[in-house]
Amino acid sequence: MTVVMDTYKLIKQHVTWADGIYPKSIPEEAPANQTSLLIRDAYSDLGSFGSDTFNEIAQNVVIQIYYSIDSELDYDQVEIALMKFLMSNGYTIADIKGRSTDPDTSQDYQTIQVTRSTGIKENS
Repeated sequence: MTVVMDTYKLIKQHVTWADGIYPKSIPEEAPANQTSLLIRDAYSDLGSFGSDTFNEIAQNVVIQIYYSIDSELDYDQVEIALMKFLMSNGYTIADIKGRSTDPDTSQDYQTIQVTRSTGIKENS
């Protein structure tokens, strides 16, 4: 399973405050008065080189939280709880972009980049 789908399933089982959680893209019909999480690929880094190959891959995922325009959530509280949950499940917080406002929907949103590192096993 891909890192995006793994992250999606993990978050979907835990997050109760979002109205919609989506891998890869948010459907056009999702209303702006809905709090949505978007989970998508960022990039991967190869590491732990030895024996003429890499032995680890760090997979980066971007999680964007689009808050409902009517949201009464405490943004800091839900973002911190989400990041702590992801860390407790083996992710590292790589970057937090800071909140902005989407010019099309007027929704506040936050972008958090996380990393999951995985050792590579040789097939025999």
